[in-house]
Amino acid sequence: MTGRTGATTGHAASEPPAESWPVGRGGQVMVRRTHEQDRGALRAMIDGLSRESRYFRFLTGGRVVDEVVDGLARPVPGGMALVVVAPDAQGTPAIVASAEYVVTGRVAEFAVVVADGWQGQGLGRRLITRLREHARAAGLRAMRGDVLSENRRMLAILRDLGFSSRRNPEDSFLHEVSMTLREEASSGQWLPADWFGAS
Repeated sequence: MTGRTGATTGHAASEPPAESWPVGRGGQVMVRRTHEQDRGALRAMIDGLSRESRYFRFLTGGRVVDEVVDGLARPVPGGMALVVVAPDAQGTPAIVASAEYVVTGRVAEFAVVVADGWQGQGLGRRLITRLREHARAAGLRAMRGDVLSENRRMLAILRDLGFSSRRNPEDSFLHEVSMTLREEASSGQWLPADWFGAS
């Protein structure tokens, strides 16, 4: 998924406890809040992504600039950022997935990336679910994100999780995905005016 350019704040995010998730054949990974000290591990994960995975998340197949990595390691106040940590081949803890949302108004703008070797094990799905749970508990009204139209696997996961999707009317290479978290009298106002007429 693509994402993260900036956000307004105003919703305090409490520190969730670290979790242990089962993966593969008896393996375990740890899921926790992102810390500034994770910058080096985040850089290592991002540099280890395939060109396709970097393109799907950061819209570049080349090296991701330091400013983007710095932003991932310093979550915006009011948002939420999570990392998945697992031992590498030498047994050293390494970040293998990252997910976050930033808050614009009362909408959580989210994005997620999973290291190539860990894709297909449900980490992205579970991270998005955790972000959704936290955004709902924080009283946010909706979640939205941008997904490259060719990233069919992510689009399928999001639809399976209950997100709506439509092709971005201003950029045919992107799909907008969204989910309402709180039903309010004005709950439809955050959606683009032409949403329901879009194909």
